[in-house]
Amino acid sequence: MEMKKTRNILMTLFCGFLLIAALLYVGGEFMQLDMAIWTDASRECQFVCTTLMILITIGLLPLSLRLFKFPRINSYLLKHKSVALIRWGVIRLVIMGLLLVINTFMYYAFGYESTYGYLAIVTLLCMPFVVPTMKRCEAEVAEVPQDNDTEIDEEVNGSHSQL
Repeated sequence: MEMKKTRNILMTLFCGFLLIAALLYVGGEFMQLDMAIWTDASRECQFVCTTLMILITIGLLPLSLRLFKFPRINSYLLKHKSVALIRWGVIRLVIMGLLLVINTFMYYAFGYESTYGYLAIVTLLCMPFVVPTMKRCEAEVAEVPQDNDTEIDEEVNGSHSQL
């Protein structure tokens, strides 16, 4: 029952960020809301903002995708299950959700600057890898058996010895 509550919290957060990004998109594309607040920014300002968002996005996306693989976080997830999953799942979803929303907003704020659109699309393409389904939530807090690695090693070593 507690895992279902955890999944519901994470799913609400996930859908909330997608909804905010979708509202920005609909407002900017179809309703023609004028969100272009930095179109007259200097080229240096545009360059610095674009470079920072590229570096932040490229740095944080892999981090958020691999977050549960870090040994300390993984052991915390295995010990505390749903409490740890809420904490680290929220962190993961907030990182990805904020990247999506900020890049979508910056696309319109800089007057359809395509770099931010591409960064938002890349983030959106990464989002399905962290959808908090019940199956994924249970898999994140379950121990992975290590027996499969030794079988693979034996198969690889056995095939090399036959050559």
